[in-house]
Amino acid sequence: MDQTEAPPDPDQARGLAPLTLLALIAGAATGIVGVAFRLSLEAADRLRDLVIARAEAAPVPGFVIVVLACGVASLVAAWLVRRFSPNAAGSGIPHVEAVLRFGLPPAPYSLAPVKFVGGVLAIGAGLALGREGPTVQMGASLAHLIGRAFGLPWRDCRALLAAGAGAGLATAFNAPLAGAAFVLEELVQAFDPRITVAAIAA
Repeated sequence: MDQTEAPPDPDQARGLAPLTLLALIAGAATGIVGVAFRLSLEAADRLRDLVIARAEAAPVPGFVIVVLACGVASLVAAWLVRRFSPNAAGSGIPHVEAVLRFGLPPAPYSLAPVKFVGGVLAIGAGLALGREGPTVQMGASLAHLIGRAFGLPWRDCRALLAAGAGAGLATAFNAPLAGAAFVLEELVQAFDPRITVAAIAA
């Protein structure tokens, strides 16, 4: 090697093919988690409806039981977030935007399980929350984890994180093209060829 040649930059992006392959894996992982989340929410809704239906037999104690059960579920969800992953608070989309556009550090890997369990408890308790925010943030977290596991530099991890977020939205609404458009229009608000390819693949 020429002695004057500069050493490789560890932050330099890798080839497009590895990024695309990992985006496919991240998209599949996000899809599996997103479907499991959706099915869990539907099961929680059915359980809440069943408890409410049975509580109608004794209106006053039934009402107290329903309110207490929903309150406890909400409190456990809040405790999980405060104790294990504060970044899981809220819908999650503003945090993903802040990571992609303003350089905020990515959430720790504990976010996905906390968001999953906390989301099922909070939404299952009847709180006015949607499934798209948690699915977007879980997808972004999973994709970033995959990128770090394969030793990708930050530029490629950022592209994967954006792609995972888009896959989360696509899973929540069964709208793959909308997921890719969401990444470019809402999350990064710019055209980046690597992010575009990763988002479409995921």
